[in-house]
Amino acid sequence: MQVLTDASQLAAALSPLRMRLLREMQAPQSATTLSPRLGLSRQTLNYHLRELEREGFLEVVEERPRRGCVERMLKVTSRAFVVSPALLGTLSDDPDQARDRFSNAFLLATATRLIRDVVVLGQRANAVEQRLATFTMDTEVGFESPAAYRAFTEELAAAVTTIAAKYDSSASKSRRFRVVLGSHPAVIKSEAEAAAEVSAHRKTRGSKPRRNSARRP
Repeated sequence: MQVLTDASQLAAALSPLRMRLLREMQAPQSATTLSPRLGLSRQTLNYHLRELEREGFLEVVEERPRRGCVERMLKVTSRAFVVSPALLGTLSDDPDQARDRFSNAFLLATATRLIRDVVVLGQRANAVEQRLATFTMDTEVGFESPAAYRAFTEELAAAVTTIAAKYDSSASKSRRFRVVLGSHPAVIKSEAEAAAEVSAHRKTRGSKPRRNSARRP
């Protein structure tokens, strides 16, 4: 996985055409093989492919003679790309500024900080040829009722508090770790199902008579 930390990289990949090129090039491709599939000229494709190569998204895997020229076969350099929130600078969300710690905004802000910090620490670890010590736990739980979900979160918080107090050390040589726990509903609906639900909700709201909000004299 490659993390995008440079604005020029992000700008190079933002156009719909270039994003499609990256999706198409999980296996080696060239401008010649892509041209009939995308309906674009080889010259146009070569320009975009070279820009993506220059920014580190593509790499040459083979060069072979073809009708008096050299066909360059390229493929993506990573299986996935992630944009670092650090690119937004002060515009990136900060969980310390959130008022409601039970809101989805606070969860998103915390996840943003998590990505930003892990990217920075990963770069520093790679620079000194060391592995970054991390731990990830990901699971799904089914709850019969909101009360069961609330009881689970309270018990989990109490358990984490107890374990953290047990192992927390204030010694000068101790290494500080940030532990993040969060939860959100699992994504089980397709885009089409979610769109149909929104459409039905809007029709229901539109059919209800609106109250007159004007004050009575």
